Order: sequence, then structure tokens, then C-alpha cells
Amino acid sequence: MMTKNELRTYYRHLRSQLASSEEIDLNLGLLENLKRLEWQNVKFCHVFLPILKFHEPNTLLLISYLQEKFPEIQIVISKSNLQSNVMSHYLYDDKLPLAHNQWGILEPVEGVYVDEKSIDMVMVPLLISDKAGNRIGYGKGYYDRFLSLCRPDVKKVGLSFFEPIAIIEDIDPHDIPLDVCVTPKTIYYY
Repeated sequence: MMTKNELRTYYRHLRSQLASSEEIDLNLGLLENLKRLEWQNVKFCHVFLPILKFHEPNTLLLISYLQEKFPEIQIVISKSNLQSNVMSHYLYDDKLPLAHNQWGILEPVEGVYVDEKSIDMVMVPLLISDKAGNRIGYGKGYYDRFLSLCRPDVKKVGLSFFEPIAIIEDIDPHDIPLDVCVTPKTIYYY
């Protein structure tokens, strides 16, 4: 059994080895399964913008889909405070000014602030999850802190190129599990 740090290293490497054509196919599979989610009652959906150099799922495809099929859904994106390790959240549209932070993440320069309690669904980045909905991210705890401020009924949806593993053993008490994990092959509900 691998530790969280070992799993983090392994799946970062695995993602970095994906061929471009393979990554395109995985992203299209993710999008097809994301389309199967229940979108009707979502007013505010938080979506992370992908760090493409880290081969993260291309959530720009999801944003385009939501803008076309569910224009009433407000897309929310975040800006990270690298000193306090917390995120603030802003309405997204195609005109929102964005800039790369020191980690290469596109973030809003300014915008209309959105309180965490307003968000109905959060797309959660991850490297791998397990069959109980536990996930491994990059290890800074941004999303656990963010999710702890959301309403208890917020839908936490992980996006993964890889199928869940059996178990992540060294879960911390502050780790917040997913409600759903979407992969290119299927959707897991917890």
C-alpha cells in the first residue's frame, strides 16, 4: 500500500506520460460523463481552470458546454492567496480578465465576488481517489479549506483520468471526501 505522498508522485508521473491523443480522448470521455450529471438545480457551479502543463482535466470543455446548454448556471472560479493558502471566488465569463499566478494557474485579476455558501456544485481537482470518495490533490489543502466553508449540501464532484483505487489509507481528519467522481469511463457516486 502506498502513502498519500507516494500516490501523489505516482499519479502526477502517470498523467505526465499521457500522449496528446490519449489526453484528448480522456478529456472527451470526461465531458461525456459530466453531461450525465444532474444540472437542473445548479445555480452556481465552481470549476477549476486547468493547469495544462500538469495535464489536468480540461475543464474549459465543461465550461463551454455549460455556457451553451445551461446559460442560467453561473460559473465560479477561484483566486488563490499564496500566503494564507485560502481561495476567493468570482463569477466567470469570457470577458473576465485573467492572469497566471506564480504556479501557472489562470486566475481572475478582479471580478464579482461569490460567497462559498452560494455554490451548489464544486468540480474538485485531484490526482487519484479511492472507492470511498477520498481524494489526493496537490497536498496544500486549498480545496479542503474551501469545501469546509461551503454549505453541507454542496455537491463535491471530482474529475479524474484514472479509475479510483481500493483505498487511500492515510486520510487526515480534515480531508473532505467527494460525493461523486467522474472518470472517462463512468461516474462513481458515494
